[in-house]
Amino acid sequence: MQWLFITIVLAGAGYFVGARRRLDAFTVAFFAAVIYFLPGLSGYTLTPISPRTPIKLPVALESEAIGIMSAVTLLIIVGGMLWDRWDRGRTAPSWVLEDSRLATWVALGLGLFGVALTGIESGGVAFTAEKSEVINVVGRGHLLWQMGATIGAVLAFARRQRFAGLVGWLLLILDMWIGFRYAFATSFIAIGLVWLSRPAPFRLGLLRLRYWVVILAGGLLVISYQNLKEPLRAGDWGEIIERTTNPLWYADGILTSEPFTTQTVLNEIVRNDFRTGTDHLESAAYHLILFAPALGEEAVRFNRLYQPALFPLVDHGLANNIWAQMWSAGDWPLLLAFVLVFLAGLAFWSRLLRSADPAVKTYAAVAIAYWAFYIHRNELQGVVGAQKQLLLVWIACVILSIALATLTQGRVTDRKSGLPSAG
Repeated sequence: MQWLFITIVLAGAGYFVGARRRLDAFTVAFFAAVIYFLPGLSGYTLTPISPRTPIKLPVALESEAIGIMSAVTLLIIVGGMLWDRWDRGRTAPSWVLEDSRLATWVALGLGLFGVALTGIESGGVAFTAEKSEVINVVGRGHLLWQMGATIGAVLAFARRQRFAGLVGWLLLILDMWIGFRYAFATSFIAIGLVWLSRPAPFRLGLLRLRYWVVILAGGLLVISYQNLKEPLRAGDWGEIIERTTNPLWYADGILTSEPFTTQTVLNEIVRNDFRTGTDHLESAAYHLILFAPALGEEAVRFNRLYQPALFPLVDHGLANNIWAQMWSAGDWPLLLAFVLVFLAGLAFWSRLLRSADPAVKTYAAVAIAYWAFYIHRNELQGVVGAQKQLLLVWIACVILSIALATLTQGRVTDRKSGLPSAG
């Protein structure tokens, strides 16, 4: 089964790198699958660290777990091929959002407000404690911080607003500092999509070397940061230099990275034939309602179902695995049905990504980063929640931008900085 998966990955890589096609959500989904299904290539996963086992130990992958990885990856490839045939000759969406240039600064303003609100909600603990403590004290302010910074940074890049982009990245780096990587990672992916998007199909493999250097360096930074947090926060620059100048440290970071723990969840669920009901899926639907928890709707999280049963000794929360969630709730029929929903989402946001409007393109790029990449280490409720938060914050930014532009007629905006200036 492992050789089948390797063959599928090689065939997919040949298609997405060598075929003349547009960069889209299917491209991101394929390479995200390769990254998160790395254990399928190596044949093993790693046990999570616990008080009893302070080191990660290798565990052989179940054949059916590799089969799930193979099916998901193959369907992404087939979906990409079908989408290329359907979309190739069609014109890009032509609608444009008027007067939305200030949306960049509205988003960054919301991000800065989120930083302040996070400090108030946590009593300052968010900026001084370890992530294990921080994760329990952050709330809606942190979500606003992340979404505002992400939309602001990507929109600044799309509009070539350099100073605004700097502010956005500083907010994202501060978020990394307190222990969270995914806003930085999704912003990097979204900007990469905007940067590499072309009006006409092209071969990804023929990109200039500088593009590949930036992509690989950014990916390595996101992976490696997890193992740099402690010396960075301690200001131990000697240790930082020693680690970052050692090639074996990078190799070890990749071979023990998050995918090897995330797929342990899938492997153990398959190995133990662990089954759940559908309450956790229905809970995701309720999550579409605004402020559902405040209205008394209690969330049923997948992690609370599988971790006590399969990883009782692990004293920290484990990442989720949406493919394990679907298989556990409804076996192969539900898994394959959800993959079709996943492919439909890839097609929808691929279409929006072709828009010439920077605000629409930004929304599509960030949505793709969450849907095509972040989905692999999440559960359905988390995915639905992220898309809801993104859409709400993006709509707020656009509406406020249009309102501000209407109220400040006679003023123009500097192209490079994005700051309003006298007209």
